[in-house]
Amino acid sequence: MMKKNMMSILVILTLLGAVFAGCTGDQDTTTDTTTDESYVINIAGSSTVYPVASAWAQAYSAANANYDVVVAGGGSGAGASKVCSTDTDGVNIGDMSREWKDSEATAASDGYTYECLNSDITVTQLTVAVDGLSVIVKKDGTADQCLTAMGGISMAQLRWVYSNWSEDNLANHEEGGLDMASVTPNNDNDGVREWSDLDSSGACVSEEINIWGADDASGTYEFFGEQVFCKDCFADGEPVAETFDNTDRRTNGYQNSAEDNVVVNGVSTDDNAIGYFGYSYYEENANVLNSVPIANNDTHGVQDAGGAVEPTTATVASGEYTPLTRNIYMNVNNADWDLVKGFIEYGLSSAGQDHVADVGYVSLTSAQVTEMTNRVETASA
Repeated sequence: MMKKNMMSILVILTLLGAVFAGCTGDQDTTTDTTTDESYVINIAGSSTVYPVASAWAQAYSAANANYDVVVAGGGSGAGASKVCSTDTDGVNIGDMSREWKDSEATAASDGYTYECLNSDITVTQLTVAVDGLSVIVKKDGTADQCLTAMGGISMAQLRWVYSNWSEDNLANHEEGGLDMASVTPNNDNDGVREWSDLDSSGACVSEEINIWGADDASGTYEFFGEQVFCKDCFADGEPVAETFDNTDRRTNGYQNSAEDNVVVNGVSTDDNAIGYFGYSYYEENANVLNSVPIANNDTHGVQDAGGAVEPTTATVASGEYTPLTRNIYMNVNNADWDLVKGFIEYGLSSAGQDHVADVGYVSLTSAQVTEMTNRVETASA
């Protein structure tokens, strides 16, 4: 009888235990079938900013499994148009290696909020890194040997190399002013711009200079042109137009692309070529390319200008490498801060700025980081 009672008590206790466990939702036996929502951040634009955006994207997605950060190129023009777009091609962040144009957006009084002209979108401009635009040649090629013997190249000589102006205009036009005896001291006056024109050294041979660079969709194109050509006439052609030489006087014209890797391939396979792009791409391809030291002189050749400076992270950070140093930007659609704020905060963190250095650019100073962080907080409030 006692055995029967004990059995009854055990059955009752077991049933009560099962009921109690069901009421309390026993975590050891219940599987949570819910999943985190997934998010996609879309970024497009400047090929110069692309290495920074890609490094941040990989690190942020790795640390946040429910975030997928998609980065595309297309040039600064694409970055501007896509972040302002309300169509399916719109992005959350537009990358640019130049400032906004008046034809794209209007700046607010704070100087960093922009109102898109073709939509009601507003964006916040953020400086994400500093770049030293690099002039490059094929390592150990004809151009490299010539420019090494010269000790670099001056801004005036770069203008002569790339300009579509005649030598007479470069020397005598009111927007010219080049001292041609200094710029091309060995010029044979045959109308062909050759390496031997720049120097009498045996290292500079009588071969035509082939020019490479960015296309007109790229902010790098705008920046280089504004620094190298007539300061008052490159962007809008006033009072007189000057641009890249794509005329009959040059066999191959101005060879260009919005994709920097196309320029890498073009220059690295041509002994007589010279090109330019962001420092990151030079550093990535330093096994096949050399960077050219630049003398900041708009009228004379490097032989008379002196003090040519090679682009490095140190010379860019110190301001010694001028005038080809520039800020590069991400522009955030102000309607998308809930989505992108964490990503931008990561980029401005010490880890994010380490990635900037890792891909070959100069990280922001602590003061710049503070300024950009304040912009983020104001825009996202």
